[in-house]
Amino acid sequence: MDRKTVTFFCCIFFILFIGSAFAETRDSEFALFKRSISPVYNWGENGLITVPKATPLGTGNIHFGASVQDSGKIEGDNLYLTAASIMIGTSSDVEFGYTKRQFIWDDGDKTDLDMDTYHFKARIFHIADSFIPQVALGINAVSLNDNEFTKEDDILFNPYLCATVNIPLIPEKFVLSATGVVENLYNEGKSSNAFFSAGADLAIFNTVYLLAEVQGLNKDKEDPIYNFGVKLKSGWFSFGVTMFNAIQNEVTADDDLDNEDSTYYMGYASIEIPLGKIFKGKDKK
Repeated sequence: MDRKTVTFFCCIFFILFIGSAFAETRDSEFALFKRSISPVYNWGENGLITVPKATPLGTGNIHFGASVQDSGKIEGDNLYLTAASIMIGTSSDVEFGYTKRQFIWDDGDKTDLDMDTYHFKARIFHIADSFIPQVALGINAVSLNDNEFTKEDDILFNPYLCATVNIPLIPEKFVLSATGVVENLYNEGKSSNAFFSAGADLAIFNTVYLLAEVQGLNKDKEDPIYNFGVKLKSGWFSFGVTMFNAIQNEVTADDDLDNEDSTYYMGYASIEIPLGKIFKGKDKK
């Protein structure tokens, strides 16, 4: 089977997967879907790994993020899902973003499978940066038809409401942040059940960020999905790694191995250009 044939079947699988993710409520499928539509956040700042935070980028600040995650093997060749995001803070409470995803082979060749996603988030409640929760509304819009956004029926909407509280254990040295999110999927007049996620991050000297998130808190009959990550930041540049589905139950003889979820790893790199902070500093001089 040549690569063009394999790519064709990958495209068919991905289209079916998008549809099944909307129809199903199983935690692992929603978590897998979230990995495919979430932007590459500025980890620990405007988002965790796949969980958005209520704190926006800030006025005039620009974030470029890229990630690569292992997507298994086909015919002995490794397949990777790459993502590249640009996010811009248009005000102190609003940010927009765009993400391009592409499946590539281990030798760098691109497949015919890619996907566009647009992002929007607006903070609607903000009294203080610390101790009092901040609240934001947001949405991810995914094209289901040739990366076009001309018809509403061809767009899968992922609206969410998130709340974040920052707790400076030691100001500017150890800052803990906790976030909770409720979201669903909407397409062609139909909406999925609500899905709850939560997460926390610890910023150490604004250099090391430890991140953890859990998806599926409201599903009594399904195990939550746990993701862990770490980010190192130096100036405008950041690098990190994530482990998806890090905690798994032991498999017994009665378990269906075909449905067992796997652990996935993802590499991360980002550049933050704090134009808002730069211009604000010049204005003070």
